[in-house]
Amino acid sequence: MENASKALIIAASVLLGIMIISVAVALFNSFGGSSREIMNEIERGKIAEFNTQFFKYYGENYNTETGEIEKIKITSHDIVTLTNLAKKNNIEYEVQEQNSKSDNSYYIQIDVKNRKNLEKLNEEKLIEFLQENSYKENTESETKYYYIENIETSTVSGRVIYVKILEL
Repeated sequence: MENASKALIIAASVLLGIMIISVAVALFNSFGGSSREIMNEIERGKIAEFNTQFFKYYGENYNTETGEIEKIKITSHDIVTLTNLAKKNNIEYEVQEQNSKSDNSYYIQIDVKNRKNLEKLNEEKLIEFLQENSYKENTESETKYYYIENIETSTVSGRVIYVKILEL
C-alpha cells in the first residue's frame, strides 16, 4: 500500500510537470507571435513613411479659386528633391547599377518627360536640369510645372520603385 501511494504521488508530480511545461510552451508561442506581429507592423510603418515622401506629390487637389480639381503641381526643385531621395535610397541598398525598375529590387527609378533614369545624374547634371527646366521657354519669371503621372510600388517590398513625371 505504501508503494502504491508513492507511485500515485510520483505519477501526479509527472503529470503536473507536463502541464506546467505545456502552459509555458503555449505562452511562449503566444507571446512570440505577438512580437512578430509588432515587428511586422513597425516595418509596414517605416515603408509607409518612406513612400509618403513620394506620394505627397502625387494625385489631385481642389483649387478653391477656380473650383476645379487639378493635378498636384511640382517644380523642377521638387523633382531634384525626389531624385536625391531615390539616389540616397539606391546607395543605401547598394543597387546603383540597375538600369530599369524591377519588382524584386529596392532600386528607385525617376523618369522625367523623355529623360530616363534621372537618379543616375551627378550633381552637375542635376544643376543643369534645374537651370534648363525651372522656367517656361522664352520667360525668366514664369515657373514651369510638372506632375507625377505614375508611381509604382513593389508587390514584394511595398516600397516605391518607379516615378514617372510629365510637364503640366
